[in-house]
Amino acid sequence: MEELRARKETSCDVITRSAAGLPDLLRELKDPERATAQMIRNLTGPKLLVPASMPIGFAQTLMQVADIAVDRGTVASMRCVKTPEEITLMREIQQQNEEATRAAVNLIRKSGIDEHGGLVYENEPVTSERVRDVIAAALRPCHCEERDTIISCGPDTALPHCLGTGQLRANQPIVMDVFPRNLKNGYFADMTRTISKGAPSGEIIQMYETVHAAKELAANMLGPGVSGAEVHNAVAAFFTEKGYETAGASGFIHSLGHGVGLEIHEGPALSPSGGILEPGNVVTIEPGLYYPGIGGVRLEDMGVITENGFDRFTNFEEQLIV
Repeated sequence: MEELRARKETSCDVITRSAAGLPDLLRELKDPERATAQMIRNLTGPKLLVPASMPIGFAQTLMQVADIAVDRGTVASMRCVKTPEEITLMREIQQQNEEATRAAVNLIRKSGIDEHGGLVYENEPVTSERVRDVIAAALRPCHCEERDTIISCGPDTALPHCLGTGQLRANQPIVMDVFPRNLKNGYFADMTRTISKGAPSGEIIQMYETVHAAKELAANMLGPGVSGAEVHNAVAAFFTEKGYETAGASGFIHSLGHGVGLEIHEGPALSPSGGILEPGNVVTIEPGLYYPGIGGVRLEDMGVITENGFDRFTNFEEQLIV
């Protein structure tokens, strides 16, 4: 549709749909999906390799005019290994992420506490929504957007992906999971910190210390030739050793980490099924503990697997009580 832009942005051959005969096929077949399938068949020949994510409806139409085979990992595995240029971009986005998160932490740090234990600043409640607005405003000059940033507090922190809503409260864990996307190049960064305005319960403090130790254990294990499963399982065993059992919705209930790139979650995985890591993999390490009735703690860093280990992009301070 945008031929001039396409020619400017790629060294590949470019052909428009009109030049490929789509208007004539539409007039002949009277069905946009069938016409598109036939256009592809005319351009490429009778044998096609398609991604596993292709919509099943269109795949069925395409199968009427061509023999298709499903590819389940070639492109994904190529994307797992980032180029030096991609790594530089993602490192910069993480720096921007940290500046925005710091603005949010500073708002919470400067907040007062009302008679009900809620946070207030300049006579207005400090809510999850207000903190997200601060992050969004700080990211905007960097051409980054936030979407679904998690700012959860108190009991909501026991739910790993609860976005959070309403007024934040003192002496309670606040989980801040910020994963901006750069609008110019499409790449993500990802970071989580858990903070508290004033001292939380002793249980939360102990959980925080344990999660921090688990994250450092994982960081020290990461390197080429190590599997994501090995690192995940080592962290799970560490939590069990420290007395944090996982059962149902309690404990360490998600994977240790994931790849980051043009999607916020992509390969490789640091999970029970995670494969071998190699240089160029950009991954997160985000151990967490979650206990309904107590709360949750999660800490997350991002970095790249190198020939010698793990080069951490994240430099944001880790301080529970602010």
